[in-house]
Amino acid sequence: MSQEEKSAPPVDVQAILAQVDQAVEDKKAAGFYDPAELRRVEEAALAARSVDDEPGNLMKLHHARLKEYWEPTGWGVDTHRTGAAGKLIVGLKKLIYKASRFPMSVWLARQARFNDETVHLITVLLPLVANLRSRLPQAEKRLDELEVSLARTAPRIEALLARLERVVTEQEAQGQAAPGALDEVRRARFQSRGAAYLEFENAHRGGRELIKQRQSVYLPFFAKSVTPQAPLVDLGCGRGEFLEAAQEAGLAAKGVELNPEMVAHCQGRGLEVAEGEALQYLAAQPDASLGGILLAQVIEHLTTDELYELVSLAALKLADGGHLIAETVNPACLTTLSGAFYLDLTHQRPIHPEAARFLWKGAGLRQVEVLYLSPYPEQYRLPQAPGEDATAQALNQTVARLNDLLYSFQDYAVVGRK
Repeated sequence: MSQEEKSAPPVDVQAILAQVDQAVEDKKAAGFYDPAELRRVEEAALAARSVDDEPGNLMKLHHARLKEYWEPTGWGVDTHRTGAAGKLIVGLKKLIYKASRFPMSVWLARQARFNDETVHLITVLLPLVANLRSRLPQAEKRLDELEVSLARTAPRIEALLARLERVVTEQEAQGQAAPGALDEVRRARFQSRGAAYLEFENAHRGGRELIKQRQSVYLPFFAKSVTPQAPLVDLGCGRGEFLEAAQEAGLAAKGVELNPEMVAHCQGRGLEVAEGEALQYLAAQPDASLGGILLAQVIEHLTTDELYELVSLAALKLADGGHLIAETVNPACLTTLSGAFYLDLTHQRPIHPEAARFLWKGAGLRQVEVLYLSPYPEQYRLPQAPGEDATAQALNQTVARLNDLLYSFQDYAVVGRK
């Protein structure tokens, strides 16, 4: 390297870019660029600065494009042809231009007003967007603070309600509590966990479309018996997936849900859902007034007495031909006990499919059947041993039995008709 190269000053790239920017601005101010050239210069400047991810800059670019096309122009009357053919074409263009001038002027006037309003609207929106973007970090920070505050408040509410329940229990034992006070406190305690349970469902239940697809298997049972006079009721409707499927199938359906957060979620999706408890709701309905009743992932939350009462009431409230369907976790598939069932803290006890069949028949329901649902994917099942000798066959019989015991169907539904 020569001495001259060693002593050469470093290149200031930012200064050169600033000089180029200033030169472009001077030419723009002097009217050096026509609108098309100006747009290309602005696009090149944006690309050079790699700001494709900046919404504000992109809006400015589109704003410049709108301004370029703001005023509509008339037709051209030139041609690239020469000689007699060129003169003939130009003459025909002029004739067409004169004949269409009036209707074109009417249309172009409306288009010009539309363009004008569009450009003015974008001009108003640009500072609003910039203001919103500048406030976004502060809003995100505030949201984080609120989430932290809520997380700290929830345990205090739970502790206060638990203490209140103990006090009311003692008062009831001494005959000092108002009738129904303890039930109200317990309900309030349950409802205070509504948001947390909805969050739990979203994390572990599965997506809405998946659940709606799975539960659509029940629609044919209800199709013939559900009418506006004898509607379908989804008790414990949760996030409303089945109600949505029933609505899409044209069935008259409504839901009942104890969790207020889920009620609000369903109502926000345009579904007819009331807040209430399943037993109380059924008890208030006239006999033989319902075309169908669904209990999806509900009966495992009940005590034995509540389950007997619920099935008996449902049988009374069903119209002739109506179906009672209950879906629950399948305890005959043992891996569900190490996963889905005990994952949910609100589950009371697993219910064997044959026990459910017995309850349905005991309530006077006919054509009782058990549908096995949600099979484990094949990759979960134990692999078969290769070969066809006696040892391999004996081993594979054992593997098949283990697969049936461990990796069969995760859910089942018991179906009965009145």
